[in-house]
Amino acid sequence: MKKIVVFALIAALCAGVLLYYYLGNLEAQKQVKVEYEQVVVAATNIPAYTPITNEMVTFKQIPQGFAHPLAAHSVEEVVGFVTESALIEGEQILPTKLKQLGQTESGLSYIVPEGMRAVTVAVDEVSGVAGFIQRGDYVDVISYTSTSYDMTAAKPQQDEAATGEQTAAAGSSGGPSQGTTLIAAQNVCVAAVGTSLSSSGAVTEDGGPASYTSVTLFLSPEDAMRVIQGSRSGSIVLVMRASGDHTGNLQNPIVNDSLLEKAE
Repeated sequence: MKKIVVFALIAALCAGVLLYYYLGNLEAQKQVKVEYEQVVVAATNIPAYTPITNEMVTFKQIPQGFAHPLAAHSVEEVVGFVTESALIEGEQILPTKLKQLGQTESGLSYIVPEGMRAVTVAVDEVSGVAGFIQRGDYVDVISYTSTSYDMTAAKPQQDEAATGEQTAAAGSSGGPSQGTTLIAAQNVCVAAVGTSLSSSGAVTEDGGPASYTSVTLFLSPEDAMRVIQGSRSGSIVLVMRASGDHTGNLQNPIVNDSLLEKAE
């Protein structure tokens, strides 16, 4: 009888040990190690069409598999880009939804230089250099208009004004109207030809330049007004510059009478 009791105690002890190890292994299986990944999120609310700076973004740890598959993982992927829509604080930033300044794929407004304006002018085969203009070329904008302003008297007036001397009303309007050709803007970069932002001009099936009816130019605000005034009050012609030629054009306006003087 005594042996049976001892055997029962030993069996109970073994069962307790096995139960202890079983419960320990079961608890270890429940402890799952969570792995995290670092993504870039908005540190504050960012309005639409805003260039992103370092201060606007931060990092956030998100359990692996729960982050957006297109989320940015480094600030270099987002800083300097422009938001296409508003971002709220803590939102994951997707580089595919950002625009980049200077890239034609982002649109015309993203390649306009700071302080400049994009202005489109109508052209034909003659005023548009027979279709040979390409994006990135430089042109002068020549305006032809009719005016009663005395250009011959205005030149001495401008010279005296530069030296601080005052003159009478020489160079004022009131004389006979004459056809006048003048420089509305010079050394102007071509932003686009027609509706294409391609750096190479379109070509026809036989390899020749394709026709276009408009050219978009990068102009300063003042030159933009001069070009628009010239196109509305008369006509304009684009004159292409040689590649690398950015010298100033100091040519004075030409009036009808000056052509007769040259003929004499």
